[in-house]
Amino acid sequence: MGICHKLFNLSRSSKAVSEITERSSNKRKPFLYKFRSCHTFVFWTAAVGLFTSTFVHSILFPLSPFIVARIRHIDDKNWTEHSKSSAITSNIELTSRDTGVLVALYAVGLLVGSPIFGWLGDKIKQRRLPMLLGTGASMAANILFMLSVTYPMLLIARFLQGVSNACVWTMCLCLIADNWPREELGSQMGKLVGFYPLGMMIGLPAGGLLYSELGYEAPFIASMILSGIDFVMRVVVIEGQNVGDETASINSEKTVKEEPPVKQPVTWLQLLKQKRLVVSLGLTVTVATVMSAFEPTLSMRLAQEWGFNAAGCSLIVLSYMIPSIIASAVCGKLCDKFGTKIVAIVSLFFATPSCILIGVPNKQTGSFWPLVPVLIMGGITIAGCQAPVFPEIAKVVDKENGNSTTCDGLARSYSLFNAAYGVGMCVGPLMAGYLFASIGFFWLCTILSVLFFLFIPFAYLYIGDSRQLICPNNGRGVPSSSKDEENQKIEQSNDFHDAASMYSQGSFPFLVKSISLAKIRGNKTNPSSL
Repeated sequence: MGICHKLFNLSRSSKAVSEITERSSNKRKPFLYKFRSCHTFVFWTAAVGLFTSTFVHSILFPLSPFIVARIRHIDDKNWTEHSKSSAITSNIELTSRDTGVLVALYAVGLLVGSPIFGWLGDKIKQRRLPMLLGTGASMAANILFMLSVTYPMLLIARFLQGVSNACVWTMCLCLIADNWPREELGSQMGKLVGFYPLGMMIGLPAGGLLYSELGYEAPFIASMILSGIDFVMRVVVIEGQNVGDETASINSEKTVKEEPPVKQPVTWLQLLKQKRLVVSLGLTVTVATVMSAFEPTLSMRLAQEWGFNAAGCSLIVLSYMIPSIIASAVCGKLCDKFGTKIVAIVSLFFATPSCILIGVPNKQTGSFWPLVPVLIMGGITIAGCQAPVFPEIAKVVDKENGNSTTCDGLARSYSLFNAAYGVGMCVGPLMAGYLFASIGFFWLCTILSVLFFLFIPFAYLYIGDSRQLICPNNGRGVPSSSKDEENQKIEQSNDFHDAASMYSQGSFPFLVKSISLAKIRGNKTNPSSL
């Protein structure tokens, strides 16, 4: 009797379990689940977010002086010159200083937001909340720009824009890394990176044209529309689980058996003791300083000398930005083929006269057209100066890991790079704003060219594997003299060297590579070191 009772209870338990299982399997999925969770929609959510953040940032490149000038006339109801050259030239000294501070606040926001959202991204598995916070910060910044009646309100808006981009860039990349297997990650990241220059190339002319033709609020309304679309996509997207998670326990067990004990993590002090890394970071500060110095001053120069309005300034700036974006990929390939030293030295050598020549054309010398080829040359050479930095950082990380297959210290090296770039972005506009007001644009360009010239001996002494000017690589990121080294080391160096060709205006593409490497090599790297 007891046995029958137990069998009856067991039968009831089994039936209850089967009913619960069936009920769970029949549970209704979210509305449009297949569409909202498919890879195509996830990718476009990340792509739209990246494009929007870049578009919003780039529209202010040529418009900042005009916006600062407008805020000083906010109480004058009859003032209608917000997009004309006279808006800047009426008090150009004050405009240049205030614009420099406004541009620098973006870099401060970027530096503050990067570690916060990086930490939050590690703590929260689902990316929706941080992404919505970042998009919300962008929308708040646009509203503040539209409603600003005082200069401090502009500063707060620009700071929020930096915080927003720090979040959006990081979380968009994490979203891709979470939803694709490692064998497809490289191609997906490559496609995503393309939306960065696309946002720049569309945002620059669109911002100027909207500002000039439709009024002060027009570019920010356009940004709000894009941010609204971005916000909706982030709300409805359903994030999938990492493809590699299913085999994580098996892989981790296998790793414990096959991998040797993890070595001591690479510290900040170890990295900063390397002169090669310090020089690379110094070159990053120099490039960021020069690039950001032109942001508040180039538009003022065009308005002062040739009477350009906001739309004209935006179009001229394209002649500097587009060649720089294209040259970054070419210079990355040249670093692989001929070595980093020769690329850095040649770029620094030609960047020196390029900076001086940017300051030469004026209304006394004639038309603005001679400025266009000079800006093209400046964009190309500045991109060439930055391209060697990424493989140089990779070599230092590789060396500190004892040339092993691990990449411990990669995140720290990126943090140092990001800090160096942020320092340059803070120093450049502040310095340029005050120098433009006190000594003029030509002498500002001369001082910037001296920075490049002074760096040439440091590039010769410390960049590259040796004092040899040309040190060709075998096409995969290792010097040709080392072709007999382990295949795994070659593969790792290849991953790092690819980052050089991904450079396009700022630190963002290196962040792409950092996340890609962390994802691909996650089972070989000590998680605590990142």
